[in-house]
Amino acid sequence: MRILITGAGGPSAISVWKSLSADHELHMADIDPCAAGLYLVPEDRRLIVPRGDSPELAPALHAACRARSIELLLPTVDSEFVPLASARADFEVLGVALPISPLEALEVCRDKNLLISRLRGLAPVPDSEPLTPAVAARVDTFPRFVKPRSGAGSRGAEKIASRRELEAQAMDGSLLLQEYLPGEEYSVDVYVHSDGRVMAAVPRERMKTDSGVAVTARTLHNEELIASAVRIAEVIGIRYVANIQFKRAADGVFKLLEINPRFPGSLPLTTASGIDMPKLMVDDVLGRDMPDGLLPFREIMVVRYWTEHYFDCSEWERLCHR
Repeated sequence: MRILITGAGGPSAISVWKSLSADHELHMADIDPCAAGLYLVPEDRRLIVPRGDSPELAPALHAACRARSIELLLPTVDSEFVPLASARADFEVLGVALPISPLEALEVCRDKNLLISRLRGLAPVPDSEPLTPAVAARVDTFPRFVKPRSGAGSRGAEKIASRRELEAQAMDGSLLLQEYLPGEEYSVDVYVHSDGRVMAAVPRERMKTDSGVAVTARTLHNEELIASAVRIAEVIGIRYVANIQFKRAADGVFKLLEINPRFPGSLPLTTASGIDMPKLMVDDVLGRDMPDGLLPFREIMVVRYWTEHYFDCSEWERLCHR
């Protein structure tokens, strides 16, 4: 297939490139001409695009798909998902597959308060409510945890150890105040067939992280995590790929942190364990027969390191002046 991947500077896009580059014609897009993934493909397959929060993003990608005869558009940047899902019909008219979750599911994932409310009583979630003066006044034990209702990753999230720290937070409901989860953190990579069947759920222990990306991790068979991830994906209506993050609570239960409805940066570990999700996605889009039931995977561990890719400076200069 002819596939356009956005977010070429991020680990998610490069991880997908590792799985698909040998068998498909990949085009890479990013807002930054210094994005590493741009230089993993030939010059005529590189593209500079507007930011994910720009109203020009969807029209620019639509024009690029038409000009390049793209068959599958794969966004990997969180801010791009809702705008592109909103324009899904425009891409379908071109015959471009957009294998991401439905707009409603994406909007639920983006609002962490709505996400927890939707799952309460159906899957393990932390005690949580929007932070207001009235909520703060009821707090009588610490530590607690605060994080933005919207946004991705750990930006703006912090442990609150005292009332003084709590009172320094915004009280306008834009933050969630949650129980503190002291245990280890796990991510579960899930693949959900376009018809709603959960085909894979692979737990990963995030053993060491750098700038929010796991640099040491391992897969493991944990039935509690697998069952919770499958249930959450079904309730929220996830399609294709998502990364569901959990942390162990003081009572030993793994509780939901968030859902990233995209390919994770640690995707190569899941692939090495036996579940190649980018290839599953392509088979799904092409309508190929796919097995029923959860696919098996093996327990394996990874450590990660930097590598270099060299090219002539003129390539960067030409890309900057397109």
